[in-house]
Amino acid sequence: MIFLDNYSKKNTYINITPEGYSLVDANSINDIENGEGGFSEDGELLGLYIDDGKLYFQYNDKRYETKPDEINCTNEILDDGKRNFRIKIKEVLVCNIIYKPYISPFVLTFGDDEDEFDFLLYLSNLMADENSIKNFIKGINNLKQYYS
Repeated sequence: MIFLDNYSKKNTYINITPEGYSLVDANSINDIENGEGGFSEDGELLGLYIDDGKLYFQYNDKRYETKPDEINCTNEILDDGKRNFRIKIKEVLVCNIIYKPYISPFVLTFGDDEDEFDFLLYLSNLMADENSIKNFIKGINNLKQYYS
């Protein structure tokens, strides 16, 4: 089973199986998370995880095996204030989401980071470049070693 830390809802995991996915309470599993996941503003599932030593990008019901030097993620601000989140794997566009990010009043008032409220921005920062993805892989592997 694949368990992703659910960025969109604290204290839950996204359990990915061949049949689909479900949300589970964080206290109900006895396993280590495989990566990070969450949902777009329109409820689309996205995630980045390690399974059996391999890197995967999950988009709804499709999973793409990839490598740090094969995946490219961008998240650009458009003229109308919306954002364009795109994932290319081996130069093939596999995810293209145009969305209006939720802006929390806390960002404006207290200077919180935008990615605390915008999962796609958080994910794009996590996958900013090859080195960032390698650090993600290293972090997941360190978690597995620590808890095993």
